Order: sequence, then structure tokens, then C-alpha cells
Amino acid sequence: MRRRDWGGAASLRRRSYLRQGRMIDAIFLDRDGTLNVERADYVKSIDELVLLPGALDALGMLSTLAVPIILITNQSVIGRGIIERATMDAIHDHLRALVHAHGGRLDAIYVCPHHPDAHCQCRKPQPGLLLAAAADFQLDLTRCIFVGDSLTDYAAAQAAGCQSILVRTGRQMQQLDELADRDPRVILKNDLRAVAAWLMAQKLTDVEGVALQPAAR
Repeated sequence: MRRRDWGGAASLRRRSYLRQGRMIDAIFLDRDGTLNVERADYVKSIDELVLLPGALDALGMLSTLAVPIILITNQSVIGRGIIERATMDAIHDHLRALVHAHGGRLDAIYVCPHHPDAHCQCRKPQPGLLLAAAADFQLDLTRCIFVGDSLTDYAAAQAAGCQSILVRTGRQMQQLDELADRDPRVILKNDLRAVAAWLMAQKLTDVEGVALQPAAR
């Protein structure tokens, strides 16, 4: 189950970001722990949505690239009966308004609302939301980047064939550090602003594996 809230992103996809003949198709972003502070008791209202330092600046930078920026998020707070889907939609409307006011954009939001016990195919680490976005936007997932803060984000990216970039702003910093120590292919940055600055500096063409080659599965 997902919310299709695009705002012209399909045309962005057709103009994909080109540099020296290389191209990426989309940037996927996790929400809790990547864009906003992750709460143990879930984000249940607009007031509880607290963006991480630098997140709005990062989205402003990434939005200069002519590719869709797509939010991919597990929200079992709905499946657990804590909030209604309408409340989640209001939270995301508020998030998009904040991003837009700071010169950025979120072109689509894909939500898994299910309880973990539902064993659905859209809840990360399953790649269902990524596959759905790829179908809707006609994306080559091997040319997409997925930025997240958890091992489940990493696993979902791997399952879909995306290039994963991880940030140390969630609750799994130690696990991500250990993963990066074990696997030199793992790209780990301090926060989303660091990811955006790094991608802009690399111009998405000079880094082995970033949106140019399939991620290892």
C-alpha cells in the first residue's frame, strides 16, 4: 500500500540527470532517522516531526538534480492502530511544505502501513516499495541511490539492486560502523547534508558504484 503524491516528478525522470554520458534515475530517502529524529514511540503528529540538523539544506541541494526524490518509509504506527492513515498523510503534507519552503522537494511518498507481523512485501527490508516506485516512474533501480540509516534500509537497497548510502543519524550507528568495517563497498556518511555535499562534489560520475553500477547483492 502506498501513497502516490507526485507533483510532476515523471517529467523530471524523463530529463534524468546527465553528466558526461552518465545518468542516475532517482534518489530514494528513508524518513525516520534520515530526515527526522527517530522516536521510540513513533511520530504520531505534526508536532512530533522534528527534522534533523541539515536535512532541509540537504534536500535543497539534492533538488537541484533533475531526478525524482522519493521518500520510502515503514510506518507500522498505522498498522498498530496508533494513528489513522489520514494523520500520516497530514504529517507528510507538513513535511513536504517545510521542504518546499526551503527550496527543496519530495516528489513522491511511498508508505508501508503494515504491522511487522503482517509479513507484507512492502515493509523494508523487503523491496516492495522500491519496486513499486520503479514501476510507477519507469526507473532502472541499478541507477538509483537509496539513502537510509538502518540495516533494513541497506537490505532493501540490496534486494532491489540500488546503490545504498548510509547515514549515522539513526539508532544503529554502531551496527552501521561494523558493517562498513566488514565491507569496503559500504558508503557511510555522518548525515544527509554530508551525503548531498559528497554527491554534488562527485557530480555522480566519479565514484565507483554510485548510481552507475548495480550494487552487490
